[in-house]
Amino acid sequence: MINDQETPTLLLPVLKLTKQRLGRQNLVLTICLLVITSLILFLLAAAWQAWRTPPAARQAHHSTLATAGDTHKYQPKPTRQATPTAQTALIAPQVDSLLANMSAHQQFSGSVLIAQHGQVLLSKGYSMADWDHGVPNTPHTRFYLGSTTKQFTAMAILILQQQGKLHVHDRLCSYLENCPAAWQPLTIHNLLTHTSGIPQLDDSQLSGASPEAWIASYDGVSLAFTPGSQFDYCSVCYQILGYVVERASGEPYSEFLQQSIFDPLQMKDTGFDQNYLSLPDHAVGYADWRVNAVTLGWPITPQWTFLFGSGLLQTTLEDMYRWDQALYTNTLVSQQTLDEAFTPYAPASQYVGSGYGYGWFITNSPVPGRRLIWHDGRIDGFRTYIGRFIDDRVAIIFLSNLATLDELSLANTLEHIVFSHITR
Repeated sequence: MINDQETPTLLLPVLKLTKQRLGRQNLVLTICLLVITSLILFLLAAAWQAWRTPPAARQAHHSTLATAGDTHKYQPKPTRQATPTAQTALIAPQVDSLLANMSAHQQFSGSVLIAQHGQVLLSKGYSMADWDHGVPNTPHTRFYLGSTTKQFTAMAILILQQQGKLHVHDRLCSYLENCPAAWQPLTIHNLLTHTSGIPQLDDSQLSGASPEAWIASYDGVSLAFTPGSQFDYCSVCYQILGYVVERASGEPYSEFLQQSIFDPLQMKDTGFDQNYLSLPDHAVGYADWRVNAVTLGWPITPQWTFLFGSGLLQTTLEDMYRWDQALYTNTLVSQQTLDEAFTPYAPASQYVGSGYGYGWFITNSPVPGRRLIWHDGRIDGFRTYIGRFIDDRVAIIFLSNLATLDELSLANTLEHIVFSHITR
């Protein structure tokens, strides 16, 4: 065996033999030979030592060298990554085949992402974002979210709570001037969980009026039920929550979300742009296959952007995945606050088996004892869905510009495909 401790011993006989045969006249040549021999033996010894060193130790050594002198640079924490298996490798082609077939039969148009443990298994667009201009759907195509927007409004409330500017159990009227008498017992929590009893009114006649006049239009209108006694899905409640965001933050609703959520998460293609149809990579909404839906967009002043809080956010598949991944961290709020958002305060909703937290439906995952946190969205020409299997770290997200799509049926089908290939 050759190692670095044995190298000097091997050099002695070589030196003695060289002096006897060559004499003094060849001493210079001898020295050269010795240098070369020493170098060869040193390299052989180094190679032998490297071969004997375990791979893990070599990796640790290289890591130490790479980070030496870099202690002030951000070092990302190790994250658990999914190891591709023969089973999970089947998910993408099976889902792709399903959606391509649906698209060919005029049943699906949009973009879909499926991920597990931070590894994207599929991210792809299907059919056309704009038939008139021949623009296909891609993972960076913009869509209206519909009611999937509500989770962002709820997060804005929770951020303000963490900042100490409000609390979810505060009285709603603490943030409203001339608060309707029937709203006096309501808390912010009641509106977040759709348990307030506030009815939807026809506010079409309030165009040009002030937000205060809009709130005042509810004066004299009774609640539909005793607050907290039942669940009744309430889009206007999330518009009111958008107004609370403005009152508590001192900023227009859209600006607060931009600064507090979208910018920190680098959701660069997400916002409430009223010029949606002039944005690059936007999807046109279709009421039926190649039949344009009603054009969305309202030219209103910033003081009215809180009305967007129930369903007018625009975003992309890629940005929604950034949002999904951020909700596994404390980037926006603490883990305790996230746990509050994902608690089913209303144990029953309009969907059998699903309760409701703060902007999210909560139900059981296909894996016993685990949870699915989800929400869908419906608005003229668009259908959207995000399903977060938070205990399995699985995400199923799709954004569609075809109103005939049954988004919950598709979500259920994708769920079955994914979990048929994931070890439980």
